[in-house]
Amino acid sequence: MGNEIVKYNNDFNNQALRNFTAEELNLLITLFHKLKEKGTNILEYSFYELKKLIRLEKNMTTKEFVNTIMNVNKKLLSLNYTYRENNTIVQMAIFKTFKIKLNEQILMISLNEDFRFLLNDFNKEWTRFELEEFVNLKSSYVKEFYRRMKQFRKTGFWRCSIDEFRYLMDIPENYKITNIDTRVLKPIMRELGEKYNLKIEKKYGFSGGRGRSRVTGFEFKFSTEKKVDIVAVTEKEDNNNSIPLSKPRKPKKKEETRVVSERKTRIVEAPPKIEKEKTLREKIWDKINENTETIENLEAIYTGLKDKIQFRKLTEKYPQKIEEIKNMNMQLKAIYNIDENDFTQEIIELAEDLIIKK
Repeated sequence: MGNEIVKYNNDFNNQALRNFTAEELNLLITLFHKLKEKGTNILEYSFYELKKLIRLEKNMTTKEFVNTIMNVNKKLLSLNYTYRENNTIVQMAIFKTFKIKLNEQILMISLNEDFRFLLNDFNKEWTRFELEEFVNLKSSYVKEFYRRMKQFRKTGFWRCSIDEFRYLMDIPENYKITNIDTRVLKPIMRELGEKYNLKIEKKYGFSGGRGRSRVTGFEFKFSTEKKVDIVAVTEKEDNNNSIPLSKPRKPKKKEETRVVSERKTRIVEAPPKIEKEKTLREKIWDKINENTETIENLEAIYTGLKDKIQFRKLTEKYPQKIEEIKNMNMQLKAIYNIDENDFTQEIIELAEDLIIKK
């Protein structure tokens, strides 16, 4: 892979990449690397070249790889990037051109003019890291943390609230702090802890009520990037801009590559503010409704099939399951009727356990 260097404007780190798999993140960051400092030219990359860069270990068919490429763009289109100019708000795609030539196994791609700044304007703050190191990380949570860590590579310090961390890392709403410890923080420490001397400190505060303090945020401390590393990486970056395609092709026609002139006035914003998370009471009410619907469905199935011999084994456990869900709803309703000011830590933890229970 060489010393391929990824570089983009810090604004992109404010965007949570919803539901991206590890492979899709590898492909997206690889495309960012290939489009870096290329303006808005339409560029072509062979499937062979892209597969080589993202180090596909499994034997993926062409059809499967095409689906991966399409999923990346589909998920990017669902992101809430906005463009503001003259009191006008427009949602748009990061890529202006995104064409897949199936017979030639080539991806044609270009950056939207309004997002030229992401991969071309590096006068302000920007994030930089080695593509190979990013691709070698296994967990999507680790990859997303790694990008933010590299944003603060000069200070070796990143502080964020629990809500911001949940948003940026795309952590499910029903994850308690114990789930975050096990499924997010532990993989991060396992893959990055020793190499970057990473330390994670939880910050505590009171969120109302008479319970104990709760986790309100995190402080991450890690090794800073040395100046000598910056110089070495920059020199390698200048000498590693391309990898030959799998098949020699005729030179591109002039009309295949075009550059769109820059606008003189442009303000591009990072994604909108984080949506307010539901309160515990709202989550309890949602779970009660979900359980009620489940009970109705199970009772209907049981009533229709209980007398049929061929379904007896399937349905014999239904009454017990229905009773368990009803008991759960009784507890949830009891908690729901308690004044929030009277919530103790034990009540909060019980409610959270019931909410995530299947």
